[in-house]
Amino acid sequence: MPAQLDRDWIALDGRLEPIDFAGFADDRSPPELAEIVLDAYSRPGDWVLDPFAGLGTTLIVSQRMGRPAIGFEPNPERSDWVSRRLSPPSRIIAAPIETMDAHDLPQFQLAFTSPPYPMVRLEDDPWGPSYFEDMTAIFAGIGRAMVPDGHVIVEVSNILTGDGYRPLVGQMAEALGKVLRLEREIVRVNTSDWPAGPGVGHSALLVFRPLAR
Repeated sequence: MPAQLDRDWIALDGRLEPIDFAGFADDRSPPELAEIVLDAYSRPGDWVLDPFAGLGTTLIVSQRMGRPAIGFEPNPERSDWVSRRLSPPSRIIAAPIETMDAHDLPQFQLAFTSPPYPMVRLEDDPWGPSYFEDMTAIFAGIGRAMVPDGHVIVEVSNILTGDGYRPLVGQMAEALGKVLRLEREIVRVNTSDWPAGPGVGHSALLVFRPLAR
């Protein structure tokens, strides 16, 4: 395992380089983080999944590192932008991850993603009060798509806004721990002033394994 992940925390600059996407593009993880995770938990030729692909950082870095990758992104502008930067067999599917069973997919060695962040009060959230139940169901399906010795790594941060505070890391670990086996937590700290999540300068990599089948 790379030295960066020998301990339970990593520090990186965290600033995002500009990209030529016309819409909002700051809700991304830095490519450096994807490189560290991919190097630690996959090998060239392994299939990688990003169920919440967004602007495709995981997919693009995976392809560059010799890992074929598949992502799901229902926003047509985002999925089209990412698609133009991928070559087969890597691809992005312009649909929500809930449609995963309708697609012919390989088994994945690694799933690496950052799920959509809820608001402080779930009753105000686009996902609604069922957010954690929805995430549990989605990641149960992802677990079934993994090879038995694969990893599901979820980057998530706590939330601090003018509306209050949500300890999302612990809540997500508890929710997904119902359908995946939590192996460890690695804290990622930004050394720059760039946020790692809503209102905070650090995030957590929750490292899961699929449940035994």
